[in-house]
Amino acid sequence: MPTINFNYDYFIQLGSLPFPLILVRLFLDGGWIPMLIVLIHGFWLLWVQSRQEKFAAGISYTILALDIPRLNEQTPKAVEQIFSHLSGAYSGLDKFEKYWLGKFQPTFSFELVSIGGYIQYLVHCPKKFRDLVESSIYAQYPDAEITEVVDYTDKVPTTFPHPDWDCFGTEFVLKKPGAYPIRTYEQFEHSAAEVMTFKDPMSSVLEVFSQLKPGEQMWFQILVTPTDESWQKKGEEIVDKILGRKKPVKQSMIGEVVTAPFWIVKEAGAQLAGVGSAEAAEKKPEQPKMMALSPGEREVLELVQRKLSKIGFMCKMRVVYAGRRDVFTKGRYVSLKGAMSQYSAVHMNAFKGYGPVTPKGDYFWQRWSENTLKGKLVRNFKNRSGNGAPRFPLNIEELATIYHFPMSTVKAPLVKKTDSKRAEPPHSLPTEEHFPHIKRDKDGRVANDEGPENLPFA
Repeated sequence: MPTINFNYDYFIQLGSLPFPLILVRLFLDGGWIPMLIVLIHGFWLLWVQSRQEKFAAGISYTILALDIPRLNEQTPKAVEQIFSHLSGAYSGLDKFEKYWLGKFQPTFSFELVSIGGYIQYLVHCPKKFRDLVESSIYAQYPDAEITEVVDYTDKVPTTFPHPDWDCFGTEFVLKKPGAYPIRTYEQFEHSAAEVMTFKDPMSSVLEVFSQLKPGEQMWFQILVTPTDESWQKKGEEIVDKILGRKKPVKQSMIGEVVTAPFWIVKEAGAQLAGVGSAEAAEKKPEQPKMMALSPGEREVLELVQRKLSKIGFMCKMRVVYAGRRDVFTKGRYVSLKGAMSQYSAVHMNAFKGYGPVTPKGDYFWQRWSENTLKGKLVRNFKNRSGNGAPRFPLNIEELATIYHFPMSTVKAPLVKKTDSKRAEPPHSLPTEEHFPHIKRDKDGRVANDEGPENLPFA
């Protein structure tokens, strides 16, 4: 059997050199190769980032305020259809588009903001997708009002400490892998006396938002990016693990050549023994693992498969609480954190704050970066940036659970809603064709001396 001998003279000679010469010797003896690989990878990332920044500079965005009728009877199922509609914004990008043109998938930011207790639903999106957003909302809420508004985040500073403002917040991530679902709206339904009632989880969130005083602001943001089915493939691996399925190991060409003689000998022995092929002799009958699962494991399996069966998005969640120093109360964030816990399920998934981006000042070493993290958190929110915590997959049912419009049973007094039902004008309404004597100037204004108050339909 061949033996392998190591010559330690090289390391002995290397250790006898001064430290600077050791580095030079290692670099000349091949250490430059990994350094070159790292440099090439770094320059490649900088190139892709520069192309994406150039592409992003040509995109203009808009902020749309959403007002839903007061007598809203639509369940989160309607919002689930809205997110399903928005998945049409996904476009498969080839390598030329991604790495030369810098293209990337569009991101929609669904936001809920409270300024002094006044609550507003908003959507931040590229202008070219405004029609897509509006059509998806009007399809489910025909009486909704959608208005373009200015950015509400401008008044909060991005540099801390600030003499007048203070802030706190975090970015949420999932505790378990993304294939495990959170508690969804269907699990908030309760039956009592043969009547199905819906305990809207948004009521807790809106209650926290409505308690803010003048000088306080709270922002909640979900960045939603259409994606392909790659996240579902990772989820299928978890399903296989629960069921105990083993994927066949793919051998390389060299491995097949090396093992071929052993399989020939095995196959010949199996034929002489009269047991058919060697593969059939080694194959054992699989036991149905599904029958051996406990009720809890079976429920987990069903819920995971249910999540994988619906359209998904790659998401990022942020919350920022800001206020003037005379009214700033960190307990507001704690209340919202408690409201987010209602989406948790012990055996499934839950949200948690992402530590590296959360400002903390409990210990002296945390105080060094506390103000820096506060400024970075606010800037990332204002820019609707993808930096910070890693993205995670949520399907349309989970998104509709976290972000939907309150039903008429939710008594949040300061949620902006439409005051009246919108309807088409009657066909019998008289138009200008019925009054040919009316004249207008070049600006479209009535030019008659009698004025508009004297028109027959005024």
